[in-house]
Amino acid sequence: MLVQDVAFVIAFGGMNVGRETWETNAASPSAAGTLSTETAPRERTQRRMTTEPPYKVILHNDDYTPMEHVIAALRKVIPRMSIPRAVSIMLEAHTKGKAVAAKCHKELAELYQEGLTNEGLIATIEPD
Repeated sequence: MLVQDVAFVIAFGGMNVGRETWETNAASPSAAGTLSTETAPRERTQRRMTTEPPYKVILHNDDYTPMEHVIAALRKVIPRMSIPRAVSIMLEAHTKGKAVAAKCHKELAELYQEGLTNEGLIATIEPD
């Protein structure tokens, strides 16, 4: 009797259940000395990605906030906002009454709106 056979008999209380599986696994070099407990999946599942509609962060014009402050606030609140882009948004809001500052998912749009409001600006969000 081999050492593997003794370990098998001790582990299973002398029963000879699963003997064929033990010998098959012991013969393969990758799974030597282990019992096979893997089961094949019965069905495959797929992930479905649901995308939320994008939201627009809209900056509204006001008559009392300095233009420099608007540019600084846009650059502070919205990451990777360049100076030319911030100036463009500020001028559009100043001349047309409102401008789209960013398009993103709802949570991020709410975060940007709150940040701009905390900076003293008027901002709203709406679905795109």
